[in-house]
Amino acid sequence: MSWNNVSSELYRLDSNTLRENAGHTTRLSATHLLLSPDGSRNLLANSTDNDFSTDGVSLFNRIPRPRNSMFSVFGCCFSCQRSVCVPIKEYLARKKIERGLRLYEKHHPTAAVKTWQSALQSCSKREDRFVLLSYLYQAHMDFGKFRDALDYGHHQLGISEELDNPQMRSEAYLNLARAHEKLGCLERSLMYARHSLYNECEAQSRNGGLVHLTVASVYLELGGFRRCLEGLQGAHKIAMNIGDTTLELQVYVLLSELFHRLCDFEKSARYASKAYDLSRSLQLGDLNSRHHRAALLRMASALRKQGELGDARDYVEEATRLALISGDQASYTRSIRILGDIYRKKLDIDRAFRQYEQAMGAAANMADRMSQMEAMDGAARCLESLRIQNKICSCRPLEFNTRLLEVCNSIGAKMLVRKVRLRLAQIYRSLGDEENYQNHIKLATQIEHSLGLNCCLCGETYGLENDSLEALPCAHILHSRCAQEILRNRDKNNPRQCPACNHLFNSNLHLCAKLPPESDEIINDTLLSHANSIRPAYRRSNLSLASLNLRASSLTINSDCNNVTSSV
Repeated sequence: MSWNNVSSELYRLDSNTLRENAGHTTRLSATHLLLSPDGSRNLLANSTDNDFSTDGVSLFNRIPRPRNSMFSVFGCCFSCQRSVCVPIKEYLARKKIERGLRLYEKHHPTAAVKTWQSALQSCSKREDRFVLLSYLYQAHMDFGKFRDALDYGHHQLGISEELDNPQMRSEAYLNLARAHEKLGCLERSLMYARHSLYNECEAQSRNGGLVHLTVASVYLELGGFRRCLEGLQGAHKIAMNIGDTTLELQVYVLLSELFHRLCDFEKSARYASKAYDLSRSLQLGDLNSRHHRAALLRMASALRKQGELGDARDYVEEATRLALISGDQASYTRSIRILGDIYRKKLDIDRAFRQYEQAMGAAANMADRMSQMEAMDGAARCLESLRIQNKICSCRPLEFNTRLLEVCNSIGAKMLVRKVRLRLAQIYRSLGDEENYQNHIKLATQIEHSLGLNCCLCGETYGLENDSLEALPCAHILHSRCAQEILRNRDKNNPRQCPACNHLFNSNLHLCAKLPPESDEIINDTLLSHANSIRPAYRRSNLSLASLNLRASSLTINSDCNNVTSSV
C-alpha cells in the first residue's frame, strides 16, 4: 500500500464516531500518526491540516477505553514503569529484608540468607543495599564462611566510596578487619582496623568500640598485651558511655581470654562470670545471641582450668546446642575444641584427639586458621602425652609440631610459637639431637624476651606460670603483690604511680585510663550497681555451677584489700 493510499484510508474514518469522541469533526492525517517513510524518528512536518490542533498522542488519549479491561491495567503499569515500579521494587525489597530478619530470629538462617539475597537483586537504593550487605556479612560470619563475608565487605566498601560516606566506609573497613582476623591475616586486619578508626566520625559510637575490640583481639594473638589492654580500655569506655551491654560483654570475654593467656586463671574466671551474667540479658533469638554463646564457651574454658570439669562440660553442651540451632559454625567448632580440652584434662586422650580432629576439619572447611591453629595445638598436646607415656614413638609428634610451628609463624602467634618450640626441644632431646634442642631453646628464649613479660616493679617474669596479676590504668601489667606494695604507699610526697611510666592512679584500679576523677567515680559506681543487680540472676542459673563463689563485683579493689583485682 502506497503512502497516498494510507492517507486516503485514514481519511475515510467514521465522522460520527470522531464527533462523539473529540467533540468536533476533523480530518485525521497520517502525518500526525506515522513516522516518516525514510525511517527517521521525527514526525513529518508541513502538515496541511489547519483544523487539527492536537497531535496524535493527545487525540489517542481522548478516545474512550473500557475502564474494567485488563489491557488498561497493563497499559498503565507499562506507562508508569519508571515512576511507580521502582518504588514498588524498593518497598518489596524492604519487606524481604524484614522477613529475613524474622526468619533469622526464629533460627532459620538459611531461609533468611536466601530471602536477603533475593532482596539484594531487586534493591537499587545504595543505602538499603549497604544495610542488607551488613546482614549478609554477619550471617556468613556466623556460618563460618569468612571468604564470602569478605566479599560482602568489599561490596560495602565500594558503595561507601560511591556515596563518599565516611561512616559507611568505617563500617566496611571494620567488617574487612574482622573477616581477615578470622582468616589469620592479622597484619592486614590491623591495617583495615586503623583505616576504620581514621574514617570514624563519631568517637563515641558502637562501631568505634568494635574497632578498638578488633585491634585488641589482633594484638592478643600477636603477643602485644599492653596494646591489647589499651584497645580494651577504649572499647570499655565507649561501651559505658553509650550503655551498650553487648559491647561491654565482648570486652569482658576478651579480658578473660587475656588473663587466661597470662596464666591468671582466677581473674580469667571472674571476667568470664561477668560476661556470662551480661549475656543472660540477651534474647536468644536476637542477632547478638552469638555473644551469649561466646560467654558460655569462655566460662567453660575458665572452669576447666579451675578443675570444675562437670560444670565446664555443661556450658560447652549448652553452647553447642545453641550453635547447632542457629547455624553458628564458628561457635560449634570452638565448642568441640573446648570439649577436647575437657577430655584431655580428664586424661581421656583418645576421645580428646577425636574432638580435635573434628575441630580441625571444621576449621579447615571454614578457612578459619585461628580455630585450626588452636585445634592443632590441642592435638599436639595429646600426642605429647602419648609420647611421654611411651605409647607412641617421637616421629608423629615431631612431624605434627613442625607443621603447627609453620602455621603459628605464618599467623604471628608468638605465645604459641614459644610453646611449640619448647615442645619440639623436648622431643629433640629425647631423640638425642642436642643441636636442635639448643636451637629451639634459644629461639623460645628470644621470643620470651620480645614479648616483654616482665613486671614493671620487681622485673621478674610473669605470664608463664599460674600467678596473680594486676593491670594498671596505663595498661602496664605487674604482679598483684607488687600492686599491693604500691597501694600501701599513702605518702603525699610520693603518690601512687606506675613504676614504668609514672602514671598516677588512686586506690580504685580500673582499665579506663585518662578520665577525670568524677568520671572514674561514675564508672565505678555503675559497675558496682550493675554487678549487684545481676548477682541474684546468676544464682538462679539452671546450669549446675560449682563456681557460684565467683563474684563479678569483686573486680574492684581498695587499699585495705588483701586480694588485688582489676575493675573494668
